[in-house]
Amino acid sequence: MIIGDDGGRYADLADLVEGILDRCDDDPACIADALNALEPGTRNDILSSDLLNAWQVFWYYFQTYPGDEQVEFLVFHSAGELLRGVPMGDVGIFKLTFIVKAGEPCILIEDDIIEIARFKGLSSWSDAKKFIENEG
Repeated sequence: MIIGDDGGRYADLADLVEGILDRCDDDPACIADALNALEPGTRNDILSSDLLNAWQVFWYYFQTYPGDEQVEFLVFHSAGELLRGVPMGDVGIFKLTFIVKAGEPCILIEDDIIEIARFKGLSSWSDAKKFIENEG
């Protein structure tokens, strides 16, 4: 059990997530369904914590498989890192970053020098893919 100065909230969340992961066996669709069944405040606390990885959060928002390289990048970063952005690797000439701020997912597209495009909301992944197909 983890003990902190948050009145046991983190320990409770950790126990809850451990149960979800045991039940779902790392299946992102099952994890997303379990998260959807939670009270919104609890769900948001988990989605922004280090209790999940960025891949699990990506699936929660977009319910799609972005590609092997992208999943490999996302799985090695915690969900807590999404506030500042998690790299998703390169697609063609573009670098992708997944960000979640205030519960809103965002896909950032950059080249080697500057930000090229930023897409926000639940359609941000599909919007980013369309952009890459048209610009790449």
